[in-house]
Amino acid sequence: MNAAFHHESFLANRDEARRERLLDMQTRLRPYRAACFAILALAFAASGAGRGWWWIAGLVVGFGGSLVADRFMRASSHPGVWAATSWGILPLLLADAVVASGGAGSPLLMWFALPAVALVARFSPRGIALGTAFIFALMLASTVGFDPAVASAHRQELIAATALVLITVILSGALVESDRAYRHRSTLDPLTGLFNRTALEQRLAELDGRSSGGEGRRSYALLLCDLDHFKRVNDRLGHAAGDAVLREVAATMRAALRAGDSIYRIGGEEIVVVLPGAGQEDAVGVGERLRQAVRDCRPAGMEVTLSIGVAVSPGGPLDTDDLIGRADAALYAAKADGRDRVMVSSDN
Repeated sequence: MNAAFHHESFLANRDEARRERLLDMQTRLRPYRAACFAILALAFAASGAGRGWWWIAGLVVGFGGSLVADRFMRASSHPGVWAATSWGILPLLLADAVVASGGAGSPLLMWFALPAVALVARFSPRGIALGTAFIFALMLASTVGFDPAVASAHRQELIAATALVLITVILSGALVESDRAYRHRSTLDPLTGLFNRTALEQRLAELDGRSSGGEGRRSYALLLCDLDHFKRVNDRLGHAAGDAVLREVAATMRAALRAGDSIYRIGGEEIVVVLPGAGQEDAVGVGERLRQAVRDCRPAGMEVTLSIGVAVSPGGPLDTDDLIGRADAALYAAKADGRDRVMVSSDN
């Protein structure tokens, strides 16, 4: 049972890590994507003499559509759908440009390698396979489908473009997989499967300065959790039993959280929970649920209790250092008041 809980916790955190990485990648790609659209506009202008200026409308619509998709992606429970929509605009524009510039004889045919790079950087292997098939379908439609005779006459260029897309996917995939493996090792705690201190620092850096509280704004709460008298577990039963207790407690806490909440082991028996959109009442409710769940799970057959300090962001820009400091003070108060309880920062 313990192993199953640990496995489920690990999978849940891996899925959340993928979501965070997708959102982070989309944010980082945004300025570069704008630069790429600008370069495409210049290239179209330089090579589009005599074909009118229809392509300007296509680029504007395409760039605007990608911005709209980005806006909906962060609020969506399925951000991958919006990310795919944003990504799919570029190969559609390229297919249109290839048709307008001669089909298989178009000098723009090689540009189909561009969306292949962004595809590998954003999506899972299944998404990469679907995206690659989408690129090839558009390549065939804009060349063989548009004018089979021209495609036959330029089959060498078509084969070269196909090979370039495949090579781009393979080489980019190798680089991205190496990066993903490194991120996985560097942001997940190997014992519990929870996010680690590095991941928490990244999350807090992302939140620092963000507006919180007030009408139409999102508040944040932070729970600082500590297992009571955990040293006694290690002293009585050994570190192997202590590790088993930590794994089951981590799985139990993760299962008790809401979708969108994130949980981090920052060292020893200390665990931090970040609750987006939670006010004081919600945060205390989550804290009590976590405390009771840990008390009820009896890891390794032992009674284990949890003390929790709660801090909620006030109105205005978030100061995560202040939030952590207030949660730490509340945790100290919970320990001093007898442990196995949830205490709220007096500054909330």
